[in-house]
Order: sequence, then C-alpha cells, then structure tokens
Amino acid sequence: MNNENKTIHGFDVNLICDFFLNTERQGPGSPEATVKALSFIDNLTGKSLIADIGCGTGGQTMVLARHAPGQITGLDFFPGFIDRFNSNAGKLNLHD
Repeated sequence: MNNENKTIHGFDVNLICDFFLNTERQGPGSPEATVKALSFIDNLTGKSLIADIGCGTGGQTMVLARHAPGQITGLDFFPGFIDRFNSNAGKLNLHD
C-alpha cells in the first residue's frame, strides 16, 4: 500500500471550472429550496447586504435577487464563473 501524502496541489482546477461552467447550479439544491431557506430569514430590507460566497455562475444568487430586498454580492474563486455570473445577471436585468 502506498502511504504517500496525496494533495490537490497537482490537480488542474480548471477542469472543475470547465466541467461546471455550463451548469445552472454548481452545488446541491434548487430554486425552490433557496426560496424556502430565504423564508426563514426575517427583517430583510432594501438596505440589507447579502453575500453569496462560492456563488459559481450565480444560479442561487439570481433566485435570491428575485426574492430578497437589498444588495447581493456574489464571490467565487474561478474567474470563468464570475464572467458567466455577470453575463447571467445582465440577461436577467439583475446586474444592478
């Protein structure tokens, strides 16, 4: 048996980005689950600030933008995801 320490340092993370770039969501859940989770949060106003960390291409973020007041910021490690996120937000007129 090989006891060599295995890490992701030699892994090409661009493979992850390329694989998930054209999917609506990069994680579990659904628009309905996002809306249900949002229903448990009280007191959101037009001044609320929401961060979606690890937003991917923005599937969940766009649902939040349609159902929550305030400003939403999506953050992700992969520039390709952010490019697609911004494109999706523009197409849905949610870029502001």
